[in-house]
Amino acid sequence: MKNATNLVVFLAAIVVPVQAGIISGTFDGNSTLTPTDTPGIFTQHFSGDGDDTIFGSFTASSTSTIDFSHPPNIVVSDSTLMEAFGDSRLIGDGSGSGTGNGHGMATFTFDFLVTEGTGIFKGDKGNVTVTGAIVQTSPTTESVTASYTGSLTTVPEPSTLILFAAGFAALCLRRPSSAKSR
Repeated sequence: MKNATNLVVFLAAIVVPVQAGIISGTFDGNSTLTPTDTPGIFTQHFSGDGDDTIFGSFTASSTSTIDFSHPPNIVVSDSTLMEAFGDSRLIGDGSGSGTGNGHGMATFTFDFLVTEGTGIFKGDKGNVTVTGAIVQTSPTTESVTASYTGSLTTVPEPSTLILFAAGFAALCLRRPSSAKSR
């Protein structure tokens, strides 16, 4: 029984890897604001680039709803964000808030929930906190500079879990027949 338990633990370590890691870095870029039908609320389209401390250079793009209707408070909602590291992507959504200074500048904090990854990030999920500054460059454009830190966890694919479960079941079923032959 001890050998079967050791084998299951060994197989679990090989077949069902769950990896966690830190992700952090900086980025900057520009955004355009498109007015909505509601005064003080805009759709923001951001594009920029950055450098992650582990994964290197990336491009970033996002779309958000920005609510400036209660100065100096800023509310960011309905955000989608994508970071592209070559052919690999981190994709997710989020929300946040900020404070304007009344002179075309603001600071913000944004919580980003990584919901999927591709390439080297396949199966990744995670949480990232973004903090930064916004400078208004025209009535409908902004310059954004930010840093981020968070964690990613690689979640095994369902097919991997099924394979592990089948192997474990086979071991359990095999055990009684070995005991009978003794």
